[in-house]
Amino acid sequence: MTLALDRTLVIAPHPDDESIATGGLLQRAVAAGGEVRVVFVTDGDNNPWPLRYLKKKLWISDADRAEWGALRREESRRGLAALGIPPSSAIFLGYPDTMLLRMVRAGDLRARDALAAIIEAFSPSMLVLPSAFDLHSDHRAISWLAHGAAKGRNVVTYVIHGHAPGGLVAFRLELSPEETARKRAAIECHQSQLILSRSRFLSYARSVEEFQQAEFDMALESRLHDWSCAVKHAVRVVTHSGSN
Repeated sequence: MTLALDRTLVIAPHPDDESIATGGLLQRAVAAGGEVRVVFVTDGDNNPWPLRYLKKKLWISDADRAEWGALRREESRRGLAALGIPPSSAIFLGYPDTMLLRMVRAGDLRARDALAAIIEAFSPSMLVLPSAFDLHSDHRAISWLAHGAAKGRNVVTYVIHGHAPGGLVAFRLELSPEETARKRAAIECHQSQLILSRSRFLSYARSVEEFQQAEFDMALESRLHDWSCAVKHAVRVVTHSGSN
């Protein structure tokens, strides 16, 4: 299968997801002479147990979280550098870690709009998103938002937590030993996450990366949502008018 890697855009819910899920794919894009962008939707700053361990304190302040988020941004830049990608390719949106699903359910679609603007400006040949089948709520929320922002682009998805159902595989990427070693080096740049979970994180330095097909027609779902909201509004207007 020929991959359209001339303009590759990866959307990562947290710093480290890009290295874990797409470290090999990003290397292939660079090797092919393609242009790369990686969007980090959150800074991964609400990750209290490694922070408590490092700080030797139980109660974590807002300042501690901000410092942690800044550290994770820097780790992501180092991880990209290990894959041959310049820091200028990273885009940080800074939305609240672990809160994205709650934002979506409350109707807050600012992250979708931000992603749509980036996608429109970069015009990717391949758009790489987290999967709606991922067990992490941030990943599911971003999948929903990013599919909605994709507008017919060439989309593939990845799963980190859990597994996608069978039959949805778009392609599998078999990495060379050199590519696998560079992917491991990129993962090792995320030292904050290795503090308590080193074995688990390094287990992601596998020689195969698997990507799934786009999972739903979010453009259709968006139209249905808008139609549903319009109907509900009309019903409220009629009901209110009738009460007078």
